[in-house]
Amino acid sequence: MYLFGYGSLINITSAQKSFKRVLKQEDLIPVSIKGFQKVWNSIENIKFEEEKVNGIFLNLKENPNTSTCGVVLKITDEEFELLKLREKNYSQITIKASKADIPLDSDIVAFMTTNEEKLAKKGDKNCFIPTKYIEILTSSFPSYSIDFVNKYKECLQEYPFALKEGTYAFNDPIQNKFAKEGLDNSETK
Repeated sequence: MYLFGYGSLINITSAQKSFKRVLKQEDLIPVSIKGFQKVWNSIENIKFEEEKVNGIFLNLKENPNTSTCGVVLKITDEEFELLKLREKNYSQITIKASKADIPLDSDIVAFMTTNEEKLAKKGDKNCFIPTKYIEILTSSFPSYSIDFVNKYKECLQEYPFALKEGTYAFNDPIQNKFAKEGLDNSETK
């Protein structure tokens, strides 16, 4: 199966934290997926030092009139189970392989926030987009083509919530471990 990564998973250093095998940049295959767009509305409970806030992260939204770019990565069932820990507040969706602009031999799975309680709406209080998250996204750009980067930057033009500087941690310890520290392979054997 393929995984569609459209946020921190486009960054090989960030993606590597959820895999036992060593990823190579070639494993992250640039792709455009029809029928979806990236939106800033996925709420994660995070903290900056001791201040608890609603961190706002990228999400997917179905839209038949658009397409969005990201990467696909061939994954095993075991890797998918580990990724579910990292992306625990997202639902798993299946995207038909025919929606991709490159030929794929199987459908694509993606993580998308669908729970209404975890979807931020403009005007919600105590909601911030972490600038460190944006840095994870943009620091991956040298690994991709100019066309990919220009298309990806479309979701970085306007932010519906204030940006917040500083280091953040996820409140959930398992999610934080996968996102920040990565896999400890001795624990998963």
